[in-house]
Amino acid sequence: MYLSAFGQKIRYAMVCVVLVASGSVFAQAPLGLAGFVNDQQLNRSNTDRFNAQPNNLPANAGAGLVGKANSEANSANNIDGQGAEEMQQPQAQPLPNRPLSLFQRFVFENTGKLLYPFGTSALKADLKQTQAENAPVSADYEISAGDQILVRVWGAIDVNHTAVVDRDGQLTIPSVGTFPVAGVRARNLDQFLTAEISKYYKNFNLSATLGKLSGVSIYVAGQALAPGMHTVSSTSTLASVVFSVAQPGVNGSFRNVQLKRGGVTVATFDLYDLLRKGELNDDRKLRAGDVIFIGQAGARVALNVAGPSAAIFELKPSEGLSDILDISGIDRTLLRQDSVLIEGFNPDNFKAPRAVEQLSYSRALNQAALKDGDIVTLFQTRREFTNAVTLKGNVATPARYPHFEGMRIADLIPNTDALIQDSYFKKKGALVQFNKDDAERSVKDPTLKSQLNIDDSKLFNKTDQGEEGEQKIEVVEDTISNMLSQINWDYAVIERLDRQELQTRLIPFNLRKAMAGDPNQNLQLQAGDVVTVFSANDAQIPRSRQTALIKVTGEVKAPGYYQIAPGESLRDVIVKAGGLAEDAYLFGTKLTRRSIAVEQEQQKQKALEQAERMLVSAQASNAASAISAGDAANAQKQAQIQGAYLERLRKMKPEGRVVLDIKPDAQGIAELPPLALIDGDVVSIPSLPGQVAVLGSVYSQGVYAFESGNTVFDYLGLAGGAAKGADDGSIFVIRANGTVNSAQQGWLPFVSGLYGKRALPGDAIYVPEDFERVSLTKTLIDISQIFYQVGLGAAAVNAIRD
Repeated sequence: MYLSAFGQKIRYAMVCVVLVASGSVFAQAPLGLAGFVNDQQLNRSNTDRFNAQPNNLPANAGAGLVGKANSEANSANNIDGQGAEEMQQPQAQPLPNRPLSLFQRFVFENTGKLLYPFGTSALKADLKQTQAENAPVSADYEISAGDQILVRVWGAIDVNHTAVVDRDGQLTIPSVGTFPVAGVRARNLDQFLTAEISKYYKNFNLSATLGKLSGVSIYVAGQALAPGMHTVSSTSTLASVVFSVAQPGVNGSFRNVQLKRGGVTVATFDLYDLLRKGELNDDRKLRAGDVIFIGQAGARVALNVAGPSAAIFELKPSEGLSDILDISGIDRTLLRQDSVLIEGFNPDNFKAPRAVEQLSYSRALNQAALKDGDIVTLFQTRREFTNAVTLKGNVATPARYPHFEGMRIADLIPNTDALIQDSYFKKKGALVQFNKDDAERSVKDPTLKSQLNIDDSKLFNKTDQGEEGEQKIEVVEDTISNMLSQINWDYAVIERLDRQELQTRLIPFNLRKAMAGDPNQNLQLQAGDVVTVFSANDAQIPRSRQTALIKVTGEVKAPGYYQIAPGESLRDVIVKAGGLAEDAYLFGTKLTRRSIAVEQEQQKQKALEQAERMLVSAQASNAASAISAGDAANAQKQAQIQGAYLERLRKMKPEGRVVLDIKPDAQGIAELPPLALIDGDVVSIPSLPGQVAVLGSVYSQGVYAFESGNTVFDYLGLAGGAAKGADDGSIFVIRANGTVNSAQQGWLPFVSGLYGKRALPGDAIYVPEDFERVSLTKTLIDISQIFYQVGLGAAAVNAIRD
């Protein structure tokens, strides 16, 4: 007992001696850059610096290194006091935050860039120095005190035991013996133990494996981020701890990390060699009591360049810009060759100590002597071409082409082949490359659809007549209108830089005439010019020069697609389609236009917003007027019905119908309006309908056979007349040509505007409910009136009906 206590005191005294001996190392003020001494290191005595808690020390460093030594001593005693099975493992220690150095701040103030020392990103930001139970062990690992060994012996003797090597290097196996294993390599452990036990036993087999390894205590000193005593894995090397517990501090060197053993420097490690060359020069395995000394950083130079290579580099004597570029790994190909800026200190000028020097790239590499505190700025090479003319836009091959003396537009665009884009041939080839199974996959699999660029070919999209993946029948429209963009022959432009005024000038020309050799349009080009060819979609060309493709369907003799000349009208395209069929109903002729559909869609969105506000107001009013639970439930039900109605309206797709002024009894093409058609118009002539629909608040909704001479009220009579809750003053009729007649259009007081009106084939007669008595219908009718204003009245009526 007395010997144990005495040994403990001796161990504690030895640790204190080590700390006192190395105290001057921690007390030294870092020598750093001239003019960049950390203000926390000024005006302090050695004792103050030793006991204080500067920003670059852990929060628990205030207890001093002696506290750490005591903790380590207690940990060592636990091996003896508690037994090998309860051996204390190294505890996790947080790394302190790495503060910015004054040189980093200086570089930021001068360049606007926050640069970090090269190699910082490779260091661990969050240290957890714990012993990994399953960490791989090198075959050359030497057994040491504290290592755990799992021994299994079978045969003449039976042993299955886990033991820990004691401080004397001995391994005790119960009922077998004690054997000296310290220094034995891991690869030889089985052989060694077998030989030792064979001295006493025969006819047995043995297997020994390493378990938890012991930790070794080392000291980290000098310009370290976390100086002090640390416990690391017994497999640790000098290089491994530099990335963890022995990281260089703010003014620490990445290139001068020394391993001191017994007061002698046995290895010096350069982190740059490992990071850039992959070389572990002078790396050594650590032993208990080793000191890792982080030297003072050498000359530091900031490399200011675009990209991740920008950093602060530490230079050794005789190293220059070429060495920095090698270390940084920068791509030198893109560096500007005519200008390198070096900002440094001029010690001879105390008033303005900073100076800048401009050198060529080659001279900076070979002659510039970089000094501590320099900032080197490198520029990327200029993108300017000396002899290039750029062709872009609606052309076959947008690219830069070499300029030559006397080059003109016709030299750059010699023929029309230069204006046919490759997408045309791609789409043309897809016309005969159809496979139903693959096409279905191409439109249903989002990944395939994106990779195959289905939207460009437009050959396998969903149509009204088929399912997704079926080939479109309307390939003629795609072939003529969509596969090849129409060229704007009257306008192309040259962009030219005016170097005197430093502004871009636009020089327009007629492309057709230029390619024909017209001297006034076949302009001479200069190096640096950009020539842009436009399509009809880029800058809309006059309608008289547009290719107009019209789709004609229904009751004509030859339905199909027809290309019309400028100025041709609705009548002309019907003639091209072979004229009217016998059962054609001209009054119901339907003309849809894409531009009208777009405009209607915009108006629909505005109408929906107004309708939503109306519904919210109506619902709030109904809820406020409810005086019973039944009224409240009814109001909630009405709100649901109104919301569903609004959702149906939201799903409607405007068709872009143009209402035509055609007489109901029109029979010939000459009676069609002379309306000029545009590209994409669709003309549909229905057959003569033989029915009239009566909808709404009537006793018998239905479709009734058309009888010539019958009036609107005759059909209302067939439906039983207006119901009790009907608003007979608001009856309206939707005609086959898209127009609407209503009871409120009468010019005589108290006489319906529909009185005496003849019913026409295809009419839809609607009788609304009295909105004064039915608040739900009132709201829906008000919304329907909004949609009449954007040409969606019939759809709104159908939505109410649903």
